[in-house]
Amino acid sequence: MFLPMLALLVSTAAGGAQLPGLPLAFDAPSDQEWVLAAELSPDLVAAGAEPGWQLVAIDGAPFTSGAAARRAVARGPARNVRLHFLIPLEEPEFEEGDEAQEASADSETPPADVPTPPPGEGAADDASEGEDEAAPPEPEEVILVLQRAPLVRAEEVGILPWPEGFAPGTEPWRETRRGAPVLVHEDGVEWVLDIDTGALALADKGVRWERDLPEVFWALSGARWVIDGSDGLTEGDAGWALETLAGAARARSFQGSPGDHLFLPTPDGLEVYTVEWPRGTPDLPMCRSSIPESCLASGTQIIEQLDGRQGARQEATRQLTMACVEGIHRACTEALALQDSSLAERLRSCVDGDVASCNEVARERMDGHAVGADLLTTGLLEHSCDMESAGSLGERLRRLDQTGEGCVLLSQVYDAREMPDMALLNLDQACVLGRADACEEAASRRHQAFAARVVRECLDDEQPISSSCTDLGRLLLVEEVPASELDAFDTFSRGCSLGAVESCILLGDFVDRWGIENPRVIDAGDRLIESCEKGRQRSCLGAAHLLVRHEPRTESYAEALHLFNVACQNGLSEACVGGAQQRRIGKAKKLNAPGPEQMWQAACDQHNAQGCDGLGERYAKSGKTSIQAFEAWNKACSLGEPSACTSMGRLVDENHRVEWPQSEPASYYLTLGCDNGDPAGCYWLAEDSLPKKGAPSEADYLLLERSCEGEFGDGCAALADVHLERHTNFDYEIAARHLDTACSRGHFPSCKVLGTMYMRGKGVERDRERASELLERFRYNMPRKHLRLGVNAGLPTILGGEGELVLPIPIGPAISIGGTYSYIPYGGGLLMALEGRDIPPSAPNLASISLMARLYPNTQARGIYFAVAGHQVDAWGNDLNSPIQRQGWSVRVGTRADTGRGYTGLDIGLFQLGFIDLDDFDGKGETLIPLINTAFSFSAGLAL
Repeated sequence: MFLPMLALLVSTAAGGAQLPGLPLAFDAPSDQEWVLAAELSPDLVAAGAEPGWQLVAIDGAPFTSGAAARRAVARGPARNVRLHFLIPLEEPEFEEGDEAQEASADSETPPADVPTPPPGEGAADDASEGEDEAAPPEPEEVILVLQRAPLVRAEEVGILPWPEGFAPGTEPWRETRRGAPVLVHEDGVEWVLDIDTGALALADKGVRWERDLPEVFWALSGARWVIDGSDGLTEGDAGWALETLAGAARARSFQGSPGDHLFLPTPDGLEVYTVEWPRGTPDLPMCRSSIPESCLASGTQIIEQLDGRQGARQEATRQLTMACVEGIHRACTEALALQDSSLAERLRSCVDGDVASCNEVARERMDGHAVGADLLTTGLLEHSCDMESAGSLGERLRRLDQTGEGCVLLSQVYDAREMPDMALLNLDQACVLGRADACEEAASRRHQAFAARVVRECLDDEQPISSSCTDLGRLLLVEEVPASELDAFDTFSRGCSLGAVESCILLGDFVDRWGIENPRVIDAGDRLIESCEKGRQRSCLGAAHLLVRHEPRTESYAEALHLFNVACQNGLSEACVGGAQQRRIGKAKKLNAPGPEQMWQAACDQHNAQGCDGLGERYAKSGKTSIQAFEAWNKACSLGEPSACTSMGRLVDENHRVEWPQSEPASYYLTLGCDNGDPAGCYWLAEDSLPKKGAPSEADYLLLERSCEGEFGDGCAALADVHLERHTNFDYEIAARHLDTACSRGHFPSCKVLGTMYMRGKGVERDRERASELLERFRYNMPRKHLRLGVNAGLPTILGGEGELVLPIPIGPAISIGGTYSYIPYGGGLLMALEGRDIPPSAPNLASISLMARLYPNTQARGIYFAVAGHQVDAWGNDLNSPIQRQGWSVRVGTRADTGRGYTGLDIGLFQLGFIDLDDFDGKGETLIPLINTAFSFSAGLAL
């Protein structure tokens, strides 16, 4: 049946029962029956629509209920919707005054004034009239086509139940440095939401940023919102959606599903919604404070793409502030310029190196305002104070006064933020830069700040610092410290139990002063022994340092050696040193324990500088072990013992029969130990050569060392390269520290090297999350290499050359095209064997060519990739009558890594090389089977 269709394209919605995004109002006697309401818009009336039409289908699907119809219309993008209606039948109309017809229409009894035909008459006529009477009319049908307006659709996809005993508090959402949402329990404990699994777990401590939905999120689209939840589908404007979803947090994906997801706390758990935006809606970027460069990029992107929308500047400022706090000083100026456009010109000058402009803006924000201690002002002044180490020597000298002023202002900001330690640190920096007033202020604060810090760190209930107990005890020996409730003896006892060897030694000095039988000494010893018996090796070490004061003829003296040995075997290198220093006399002489040389060796094997120094002294007593002494002192010097550097210099100055490797003049090593005081720097400066092209001059290496002390990234990276080439665990540890400094100061290749070390656990504890963070930081900042040329070995290439061209796509995943070619003389016998042929004496040549497309998940075309390729292998020449050719395909997964100006690659997968005809081998009939084998290859070359 032909159905008339009325086309109407509108985008406004009417009141009453209605379908989302459509300009129709309905009367709904029930949820299963909807008819057009009496009030229709002029556009609908002009299109021919009339009240009373009954809705029977939507887009060809039968209308079953209003709830189902609303969901069906709300799904998908803005589009034309086909509404199928039935037009009700009209009642018969009669002319005015035709009472007989009206009566006959109202009653089956004929009117009184109309004669009844005699029996038999009219029957035939009635019958004939009945035969000609038409069937009852059917309702007419019509299709109305309307344009559904764009909608923002939030659909509930599930609920995450609360863990047992969890009750959400009223505080806003927060986020970790890695960007995970954090929800605060009603008792203030933080729980982190794993967006990959949906699990809630206790969060680690750290700086948190608020994560509630920003105001600009609701201004991304001007379309109406529909929320499809467990209570049905409701709709309203953005303000209504904001109230309905108040308190929700946002994530860019959830459980592997991409797209915006909202998490709304409810009494029963976290309701999870997925948000479907209308086409053309701009994206609202998010960032992670653990990668501050991403926050700078996303904040800038918000301004470029969303400026003018309500709340855009506030969200951009928030993300730029996150980057500012993490040390990206340009983000500080960008955020300040957003807050006050009148500062833009001076802030640009600040970024360009005009420290006076930085200080001027900072003073204006500090003078008489609460913002004097805000994060942006802090970041701005950190940039000003850090400029002391940036630029050429002439530039640094010209702005020395302004840089010192910046450090003084920064100390005032830290005072306002109640961070006196940082304030003092910056006063010291200003003092070094020539500010006399800063020197005086620092001197007046230093003593009080030092006392307060060591008291706080020593007496901390959760993470006490043993060395601070040693410092506090030393301070208590000469003066009173009001903040401390302990005296010097108790402080040393606490430091000793926490593992501070110096505290244990100083605790033993009280025995010399008070006597071994003093009640406090006895009590301290008993407590340490009791703790040692519970397995606390640090307490064993402290008890040993007390017991070793006893007479050698007593059992206590022997017990001291036993405790030293037990703690040494359990990994305390300081205990190995203590046992090595204890004399083997009295009862200790009869104890079955390792000798001093063995314990010195154990301490040195655990990379204890004092242990290596003692081992060197032990070996130096005999000329036969001078090489071992040199090696031990060499390690002790590199482990940070200046006296070992001096001892090694004296040893080298003596005559020896064998020329030791890596030996230098004595004055060289003595200069290291005397002048520098930095063991790692001293050691490497004394080395005969450095990686790659040999040893630099002393002046050159000192410059590298000074640059790293000033936290200049390139200098620290150079020192790290030297240590990495040594291939020892200790050097890997040193390299990791230098790489960390270099990475944080903007030398992004160091981020990659350090990330690889964390991935493998080389020199650091294995930490895949930290490794991923560092590698991502490297990929985010380093430019891509567009052209790679090198060699490739594997299957089916065998051995040949390869090339790869990365397409210049500015954003998104990187795509590259490339190929390989190889030529193997006399290698074509393989193809002959695959066809069952005999290989002639002079085998044919073999050539292989392939074309490959690679897809990298990141823009920089590094790391893991997925690839597909087609290849062709040819055999020809020599004794082969006619060429043999085979084609096939391969699929692979691999990885690319840049190494300076070069690259390396490795991949694995499957390849198909034509078919094998079994008839060539058994002659029983043609049977083709595909030849599929493992594909693999290793490649290396230049990256341009």
